[in-house]
Amino acid sequence: MKPFVFHMPVRVIFGAGRVAELRAAIPAPLRRILIVTDPGLAKDGSALRAVGQALDGRAWEVFDEVDENPTLEPVERGAAQARAFGAEAVVGLGGGSPMDAAKGIALLGTNDGTLAEYLDGRRPERPPLPIIAVPTTSGTGSEVTPYAVFTDVEALTKRALSDPGLFPVLSVIDPALTYSMPEALVVSTGLDALTHAVEAYLSTEAFPVNDRIALEAIETVLAFLPAARRRDRPAMDAMAYASMLGGIAITHASTILPHIMGYPLTVFHRVPHGLASAVLLPEFLRYLGRQSTVPEKVEHLARMLAPSGGLEAFLEHLGVSCRLRTYGVTPRDIPLFVPRVIVKGDVAITPASITEEVIAAIYTAAL
Repeated sequence: MKPFVFHMPVRVIFGAGRVAELRAAIPAPLRRILIVTDPGLAKDGSALRAVGQALDGRAWEVFDEVDENPTLEPVERGAAQARAFGAEAVVGLGGGSPMDAAKGIALLGTNDGTLAEYLDGRRPERPPLPIIAVPTTSGTGSEVTPYAVFTDVEALTKRALSDPGLFPVLSVIDPALTYSMPEALVVSTGLDALTHAVEAYLSTEAFPVNDRIALEAIETVLAFLPAARRRDRPAMDAMAYASMLGGIAITHASTILPHIMGYPLTVFHRVPHGLASAVLLPEFLRYLGRQSTVPEKVEHLARMLAPSGGLEAFLEHLGVSCRLRTYGVTPRDIPLFVPRVIVKGDVAITPASITEEVIAAIYTAAL
């Protein structure tokens, strides 16, 4: 059997209404907490009030300047606030953007330098501040990963930060905090969980125990995302579970080509991240059907998807077009996209021969 390392140091508290358990779950010495969130959640206030009530007896402040697909500058400002406040821990409250921003803030809260330097490969000298994740969407998996992804506005690309110190020490996954998601966000984030699981399952870094986790995530999304879209609460609970499973799966086997092919769609055309990866999956799987080092896994996925009519039919049933032209992409974009994809490490663990020509062909077929 292939050797592997399975490491998941995140304490997870899962269940509707369990955000109230934050008070007891956070280690007692951590008395000063910076809550990192986005303007929408800060304005709505319900999730923030729930977390604030659970932090009763501790000092806390809010940093709410996180933008969608977080950029570098707000993270720098949040880190400055964390240092000025004397934060002893950081809570990431929201979807993937606030949770990823919280990780960057936690790292810069204890280390010198800029976020760009760490994205360029600088290693932190001191452990980040403890990170506590409280997701309000179901899909990114950031609540259980050591990764954070940021948009580099100058380079017009997405860049990933990875460090074991970025694992949250605690994740409170309270599906009740997701019940107010608009339908489009339920679908987009749910498809992020699906692509995480599919890509981790296919990755050359995969191993059997991780495959079981990935497959359960796929089964859960296929079974429950259509009902979650209609705000069925048990289905939304299941999608919060699928998000966690997908995060665990990519922690150990990473994402592969579709995710990084989706990045330019988000950067240049503002396609939501989950959609950007998912709309490329059908053509990617068709390519793997012709050339793959894991044909048995590709066939297994096809059997799983068959009851839904195949992946493209499943997506279309959710109101998602798999045609890139729907999102404003044209043939002129492809030469701009390809060089930003081929340099990414996820190419090397994709189970097929991936060249610039292959990437361009998949984009073209998806137009």
